[in-house]
Amino acid sequence: MKHWAVRLSVLFIIILVARQPDIELDHQGKTISYKGLVQPTDYTGVTNATCTADRLTKVAHPFIENTIPAIEKAFELGADTVHLNIHATSDKKLAVFHDWTLDCRTNGEGITSEQSMAFLKTLDAGYGYRIGEEESVYPLRGQGVGLIPSLDEVLTRFPEQSFLLNMKTAGPEAIEVLSTHLNEMDPAQRSRLSFIGMQSISEAIAEKFPEQMTYSKEVGKRCLVKYIFMGWSRYYPASCANTTLVLPEQFGRILWGWPEQFAARAQQNGTEVYLYQKSQPYSKASDLREYGIGLFTGDMVGLAEQGNNTK
Repeated sequence: MKHWAVRLSVLFIIILVARQPDIELDHQGKTISYKGLVQPTDYTGVTNATCTADRLTKVAHPFIENTIPAIEKAFELGADTVHLNIHATSDKKLAVFHDWTLDCRTNGEGITSEQSMAFLKTLDAGYGYRIGEEESVYPLRGQGVGLIPSLDEVLTRFPEQSFLLNMKTAGPEAIEVLSTHLNEMDPAQRSRLSFIGMQSISEAIAEKFPEQMTYSKEVGKRCLVKYIFMGWSRYYPASCANTTLVLPEQFGRILWGWPEQFAARAQQNGTEVYLYQKSQPYSKASDLREYGIGLFTGDMVGLAEQGNNTK
């Protein structure tokens, strides 16, 4: 008899949950442009040791990733936020650059974080980009001299735009450099920044600046595992709140209420959700911004050419 009572109670709860009205979206999904603008690249078999500048499939535009001209163009094409990579430098600046070393993309050598900002300014940021392996073509060589910017330069040049930052330099010294820069900003300036990347960086930022948006794969896993098991009840885990969730496209389909109700729940809890498409050409079929799911894309040019910017 007790078993039947339990079953009826569970059934009653499910019926009540099912009859709750849907949550309305607060806004459409937003767009993040990966590294400003990137060139079409073959990411097949890429590891942390791969020089992706060697893997261009063509040149789609004249811009070099993580530079001010590329950032400016991304915003012109309709990006809401631009993703950038940053490194702490030997003179305690924050340089906007992707790789741990200079050898792949530039005409310099050595570990990026062991160089001064002044030295990085002397390099050609487009030197190493290559199409083909045998008869190599270096289409951007000579066009990136002096284009590696500091984060201060970027934030001054774009005083109102939003940025998603990935701190590539690890360790307590790098965290201290980043914390010093954040401390020097007023709250309005900091509110334009969110962070993605290493768990150690996210934890350090969250501890010192609890209002700052942070995301890491570990945060995503903790959040989504709880949601997968409990989302049917409209429960939204605290670990999923007030953050940025970046999901592979195929993963979203197993989430309760995907796409619109999942996005609405996230927005109601201060979170923005994005599909991760950095290594793919833009595809209208997987653009879910009208359902509240943002687009994290490496192909802003393709998006703009197809006229699919919903801003």
